[in-house]
Amino acid sequence: MTTDDKNFLTNQVQTDVSLISFLSVISVFFIGALLPQFNSYDLSVRIPISFLIVSTFALLISGLILSNASQKIVEGDPKKIKKYLTWGYAISEYMGVFLFIISVPLAMSIITADIYLRVVTFLSSILGIGFYQLMGFSLLENHFTKSSKLISVLIILFGIGLFISQVLSFHFTLVSIIFLLFILLITCMGPIEKFQ
Repeated sequence: MTTDDKNFLTNQVQTDVSLISFLSVISVFFIGALLPQFNSYDLSVRIPISFLIVSTFALLISGLILSNASQKIVEGDPKKIKKYLTWGYAISEYMGVFLFIISVPLAMSIITADIYLRVVTFLSSILGIGFYQLMGFSLLENHFTKSSKLISVLIILFGIGLFISQVLSFHFTLVSIIFLLFILLITCMGPIEKFQ
């Protein structure tokens, strides 16, 4: 690895850690806005807050992993660099970003009963994540070359299912648990080469 390659990769990691830190702050803001507003929490409130908490920690942990990658870049160990970057990006995207984007419309349903705001937030979230994933910007295509479109569609369907099940109070907990397990599964499988 040349010095220019190391410098480029280090700068890229620094930029990515800054973005992940910014997303962590936004997630903490949502959690802070939601927690003081409620005296008692039923599952329709706890689940979106727990998604935001998991997302926040995933973003923090991935930021730590990626910032530690800088040391491996300086050392020039390609195998360790790949390990740090692959796991850092997988955790940040799947457990961090995906969970955050899906949880925002669920949190909006807690904050307001206004159907217009809830639908606009939901459509923005689903259309945004759909565009991001189906247009090839997501890491899914790198990690799951044969099944990335299927996984993308499943994440979008889970987002729709979560919103509808929350609004209708119909098996919201079950859909949430299945979605969280699915996200955890793709997070763990993504960096493993035999699944790519």
